[in-house]
Amino acid sequence: MTKPHTLLAALLLIGAAGFVRAGPTTSASLSAAWEENITHTTFEAEAYDAMLYEGNFEGQWHSQVSHDVLLNFGANAGFESCPRYHDLDRVLLGAEVGIQRKFGLGPLAPVLGADLSYTGSASRGSERSGARLLAGLKWSRRWNESWQTVVAADYMANTGRARVYHYSNHGLSLETHYDFAEHWQLTAGCKREWGEQVAYAWIGGRGASYPYAYAIWKNTTDSGTFGKNWQVYTMDAHADIAWISISPVLAGDRSLPLRYEQTSVVGRGESYKVRLLSLSFVQRF
Repeated sequence: MTKPHTLLAALLLIGAAGFVRAGPTTSASLSAAWEENITHTTFEAEAYDAMLYEGNFEGQWHSQVSHDVLLNFGANAGFESCPRYHDLDRVLLGAEVGIQRKFGLGPLAPVLGADLSYTGSASRGSERSGARLLAGLKWSRRWNESWQTVVAADYMANTGRARVYHYSNHGLSLETHYDFAEHWQLTAGCKREWGEQVAYAWIGGRGASYPYAYAIWKNTTDSGTFGKNWQVYTMDAHADIAWISISPVLAGDRSLPLRYEQTSVVGRGESYKVRLLSLSFVQRF
């Protein structure tokens, strides 16, 4: 058994042992998104756009250790589909464990949490199949009935069958929630990531026109995800991510978030932007 699979089994066993007596809270979601520059390329002419569709089902178990400490365990399964680029299609299975500590009494007391998650994936483009490990710390506080702030730090390590999909980064984020009506919530946030980012480039007919790139590209690999004569590589870079979403809360524990997100990746000598607009339907059970 590989190390990632061993970790997944350990997470599942820890969760099952601690929460088997408690019934889960579950949720399901479906989303459709339009992504600009799905190719994550620095060359504008090859910055293709496409629709993405996602589905996810999640279960959460909670255990109250004391009046101010809460343990949680989660498991989820999902899929991602891109009709234009089928190699991006994949199914996912993951698990998560976490702990939260509340400092004080009442709904306005701050909460500090830590979590560890592992998600395995099987992609139609098999070189992308692999796993992702995510560890995070999060501090949150509700200031009144309407405003809440969340500050987080995380570390991510990704693996894949191809060496190029072995990369990692870490980040800091700030997010604010505002309940501006009884059934509406506005969310805005930003994040800075440091480390490695994945990018693609069309090489056909002009690879010699930017030889400087080969000095900064890492783990360059031929890729058929977006057609012939493409390469995928990692580069050392930072990424600035900003997002805003608005969501009505519907009857029957349903919500309908509309989200806009922009990612700006800046490396040594090259950069690219990705924009995403998505609409989701979330049902909590």
